[in-house]
Amino acid sequence: MNLLRLAWAYFSHRLILPVAALSIALGVAVLFTVLAVFQGFLVEFEGNIRNFSGDVVVEVPRLVAQTEAQYKEWLEEVEGVSSAVPRLHWFGLVGRRGSRAVDDPRSSDLSGILMMGVDAEELSIAPAHSEDALPMVMAKPLAERLGIQLGGIVEIVTQRAGGRRPVPVRQSFELVDFFHTGRFDQELDRVFVRRADLASLCRTEPPFTAWKIRGEEGLAAASLATRIRQNFEQKNLAMFDQPRVSTWRDLGGNFLRAAENQKGILGVVFGFIVLVAAYQLIATLLLTVAEKRQDIGILGALGASPLRITGFFVGLSLLISSLGSALGLLLGWFLAHHLHWGERLLGHGQPIFRQEIYKFDHIPVAVDLPSIAVLLCATLCTSVIFSLLPAWRASRLQIVQALRQR
Repeated sequence: MNLLRLAWAYFSHRLILPVAALSIALGVAVLFTVLAVFQGFLVEFEGNIRNFSGDVVVEVPRLVAQTEAQYKEWLEEVEGVSSAVPRLHWFGLVGRRGSRAVDDPRSSDLSGILMMGVDAEELSIAPAHSEDALPMVMAKPLAERLGIQLGGIVEIVTQRAGGRRPVPVRQSFELVDFFHTGRFDQELDRVFVRRADLASLCRTEPPFTAWKIRGEEGLAAASLATRIRQNFEQKNLAMFDQPRVSTWRDLGGNFLRAAENQKGILGVVFGFIVLVAAYQLIATLLLTVAEKRQDIGILGALGASPLRITGFFVGLSLLISSLGSALGLLLGWFLAHHLHWGERLLGHGQPIFRQEIYKFDHIPVAVDLPSIAVLLCATLCTSVIFSLLPAWRASRLQIVQALRQR
């Protein structure tokens, strides 16, 4: 207990020791913030993919012999499938009603759009007020780009299935509601319509091109996808009738893998900041040993063993790193949850994190407790390792020589 009080006295009366703790705190805060932002990005990205596509997506060829009821029966008989919802995906070009651009598909004023035909069990779409328009749900960024509000009419140019040549069709849609995903890219290139309306417009048969599959709680998406593939293999389908089965991670593609790799790389890079901050403990404690030779001599004269003196300086290092880590976690938590304040400060009022680049309309943050625990353990262990040399030199001081120093 006396050695602990002595360590606190050293820490509180020598400015260099709190400065060492502050440097560790800054390193921990930066790494905490980076990990929280990247973890938030990954969690948000994963959540958006799974909310939009489910755990597994079964993409069906356009011309299949099987009916919707047959596909639903095959999917629901797979162990682990919680729900299977059909969807109809169809591409088109969208523009404001009455615009000349709608009459010329080559116009740059038209926007490519993915029409998502869904049923009421997935998304309830209110009927349109206009008699010649079908109801549609889109995101606010796309509505702002098109210059329409709720109740506004847009026109979509697409093509009808079947026949030797594609037949162009044009249909008016009324904006009846907005949807929000948080993903800027998704909100600009897709709209939701009723599947029956889209199937009637495009004359698709059967009226589905994909199935959104939800798995039971705790079941890995990869395992569920394997079971679905094996089930289809047992049906002896023709080569052209074989569906494509993808997990949500497959849909994330290279972008998701790149984000995960980037998190690991930045964690290592910013981890060196903490390593450098902890490394300065060697110089700080060596200087403390040189300045406190008489105190060390007195401790030896009072019966302190070399092992206990070594433990004292290791404990002093732990005190410095513990206080620095605690301050760093608080500072990192503050920075992670006030990034908009930092963005305005660094950007002089202009946004730094543009949603066109980072795909989200906000800066996602999520604290990963296992990563934070690893960060703390690594910081404390590094501090202990770096304190061994100064502690060893202190334990080897001769008592008489140390007491003679003035």
